[in-house]
Amino acid sequence: MKILITSGLAYLKDGPVKGANIGVNESRVEAITKEIPPDFEDAELQIGGKDRIVSPGFVTTHTYLSLYPFRYSLVSGKLNVNDLVSVLTPKDIYSLSLLASYHLLRSGVTAAVTADPSPESAARAMMSVGLKPFLAVGVGCNWGPSDWKREFKVLRERWGGPEGRVLLKICDQQELEEALHVASEARVPVLLDRLVTLEGISQVPNYTTALGGGSRQDLEAVKRLGAGLSFLPSMEVCKFTLGSFSPSISLDASLRYDARVELGFAISRLTLTPDEAFKALTSWGYQALGIKGSLEVGAVPDLVVFQVGEPPSYPLDRSSPYETLIFSTGVPETVIVGGEPVLDGGVPLNVGIKDIEEAEEVVQEIAGKRISSLEKG
Repeated sequence: MKILITSGLAYLKDGPVKGANIGVNESRVEAITKEIPPDFEDAELQIGGKDRIVSPGFVTTHTYLSLYPFRYSLVSGKLNVNDLVSVLTPKDIYSLSLLASYHLLRSGVTAAVTADPSPESAARAMMSVGLKPFLAVGVGCNWGPSDWKREFKVLRERWGGPEGRVLLKICDQQELEEALHVASEARVPVLLDRLVTLEGISQVPNYTTALGGGSRQDLEAVKRLGAGLSFLPSMEVCKFTLGSFSPSISLDASLRYDARVELGFAISRLTLTPDEAFKALTSWGYQALGIKGSLEVGAVPDLVVFQVGEPPSYPLDRSSPYETLIFSTGVPETVIVGGEPVLDGGVPLNVGIKDIEEAEEVVQEIAGKRISSLEKG
């Protein structure tokens, strides 16, 4: 299918460009031009306009999708996370993660790392909505497998592919060196829990990311080893900027569960500049996962189209492109993942209201019968 996307502002590989027309054919970007490409004048799907902005899809490098419906009770301390997880089945996790995936899609996220219990269930929910899942196998983590090596092998056989959808999340200092060795041999990304330190480590695999920002105690080692950071800005107060670490964005089970809101915290607290914040949400996140994500000719695009021009989605300030994307956008008009539309007109195409209602029934059943006795007054 041919897709023509017209924009007033597009965030391409080399930076923001005014008035770009993007032609996608058979799931690949075939043309990026100032004028409408002749081969796309009869495109089957024509979207956008001069008041649209086009960005690479957003990525979050750490989140708990299955906790999404209960995040208020968890953050307030009314509900203990381990108690909640103890009553969830894989089927529950699928339904809860479907709600979270729906939310992520409608906020512009196209790829995410699930650190959930039963990561396969969460990943299937993401795929049902149209997102790209990356499964974190916990090494010594809460809810993690008792035999992480076996789990890692099994999931790689099921989910491995050209973009490597399985990675390791290391939560146990004693397992660190062995897990790093396994990741290096398998050439997969690594996430390090904020309590796991790289002090004393001489080498780490490519695509190693330390969770947490300025609160980490091993930042000098992180920088020395060339590892990245993934942080939740609303939970971080830093006395210095983090741009030199090329950080990506975590969502965990944050209250707003919106990466752009998190970037607002990062910018207002001077942790990142606006252009660094944009990179944290896009290119640095893709880099952490070892995948491509830029908008360029030949790419299989993950992209998001926003309409900007009517308050509160206002202004479209071409002289401040990064602030425009972070602060002037609402629900995307169109989302394309892997070169195919998964949201159009603000409506997800792969799941509908009936799916959401069924998932909501699961939430009510869990809240009503299983965890009401676990909540603290």
